[in-house]
Amino acid sequence: MATDSSLVQAIPTDRMENENLKSKSKTRTRKFLRFLLLVTVSLLALLFVIRQVWRFSGSNQWELVGEKNGVRVYSLKAPGSDLEQFKGVFRVHSTLAGLVRYFQDQDACKDVGCINAHEIERVDDQLQYASFQYKLPFPFRTREFVVRQQFYQNPHTKEVLAEYVAAPDKTPPDECCFRVTNMNNRWRLTPLENGEVEVEYIMDMNEGGFMPDLLSNVSRPQIFFLLPNLQRWVSKEKYQSAKVDFIKEK
Repeated sequence: MATDSSLVQAIPTDRMENENLKSKSKTRTRKFLRFLLLVTVSLLALLFVIRQVWRFSGSNQWELVGEKNGVRVYSLKAPGSDLEQFKGVFRVHSTLAGLVRYFQDQDACKDVGCINAHEIERVDDQLQYASFQYKLPFPFRTREFVVRQQFYQNPHTKEVLAEYVAAPDKTPPDECCFRVTNMNNRWRLTPLENGEVEVEYIMDMNEGGFMPDLLSNVSRPQIFFLLPNLQRWVSKEKYQSAKVDFIKEK
């Protein structure tokens, strides 16, 4: 009988120990979740502060990033903007007309990795509308650019300015891609002595579509170091023998 009584008394004790263990486990879990929540909130607050500091920082002046293969690359951070602008400056041996014809040649788009390039409307030699696409690495969608490309020449200095501005409403949207709506890129061609042209390219755009600003700011300078390839591309006979009515060589 004593043995049976001890067994009966032991059962509630075991249950109490199990309940205590469960209670301690729940307490530890709650403490861990509270700690995890605190860490998450702290990190989000820190990221918010860092982003605000970055957004309103910047000298609004061109600053040298580096130089490679004859290309000087500069960046400009404007207060209030998360994205930096970038500028590449280099020289090529070419005529002004040859460079203009190259920029207007939709077949040349493949030289810089774009696809499905075609002219939408040609108003004249100085104004055209065109479309092209760039495939981006996963998980980003292909970007589609619909742009107004316009060319001017200063009659006194013979300097040529080419502007590529987003014109997203020029054609209906295409389900294949994410259409870029913010683009204001510029090429400045300044004729020098000995058949050289100083080329200045400013990239001022936002690819949109959840593209992280940090990724854009880090990757863009590398693109500019590929610009010396332009010398090889414009050296083709069809560009060097090109004539453009509104272009006067120096």
